Amino acid sequence: MTDTMFSPRISFLRFAKRLGSTYLRAHRMKGGKASKEAGEGDKKGQEAKPRPEFIEHRQKLWDQLIKERDEWIAAQDKVPIKVTLPDGAIKEGQAWQTTPYQVAAGISQGLADSTVVAKVNGELWDLDRPFEKDSSLQLLKFDDPEGRYVFWHSSAHMLGEAMELHCSGHLCYGPPIEEGFYYDMWCPEPVSSTELPKLESLVKTIAKEKQPFERLEVTKENLLKMFEYNKFKQRILQEKVTTPTTTIY
Repeated sequence: MTDTMFSPRISFLRFAKRLGSTYLRAHRMKGGKASKEAGEGDKKGQEAKPRPEFIEHRQKLWDQLIKERDEWIAAQDKVPIKVTLPDGAIKEGQAWQTTPYQVAAGISQGLADSTVVAKVNGELWDLDRPFEKDSSLQLLKFDDPEGRYVFWHSSAHMLGEAMELHCSGHLCYGPPIEEGFYYDMWCPEPVSSTELPKLESLVKTIAKEKQPFERLEVTKENLLKMFEYNKFKQRILQEKVTTPTTTIY
């Protein structure tokens, strides 16, 4: 058995430009559940058999932490807040409930659907992440450099999911870059460039599922537990995470 490092970089730079930003907001649209069910048969046919055990292990811990996060947010006081737009206009909302997407949709649905990410008090902020206090708000589209950065980063997550499902790979680095994104992967068996069309097809299937991108702040201890099967992520976490908690998606 040969240990293999695989990085599908070039072809997916081209593919990334064709994805569009729909998947970044897809979970806010109607019909997400039905679309997921409709595409599930195709996805199963493209997955490795059996499905890697580490996915279920990681998902169980994720679900537990998400539940704890949601319970904590539900317990916060939903006090009135003011959201100030770049032109000085002020929108009313509630802390821990109103989101940038809701503010954008209140202005126009077209604006909400073309926005990739928000900037709240100068900090990049997910469209579905609630405001926590009085805030300034900017809405960034794909033509904004920071909007593109978030778009490519989210694209890399989708590619990573496809690589895990199709190749049973252990993900390493998956950053956005100037013209797209890539993901490095360790794989127990050799993977050739002929797999790229299959991976592209699986990424398209994943996009049609309209999966939400959920932000979660976790302790370093839980993160190491979540990726205990992956020596590459373990090394990255040990070297790069210097704070008690960090954010994952």
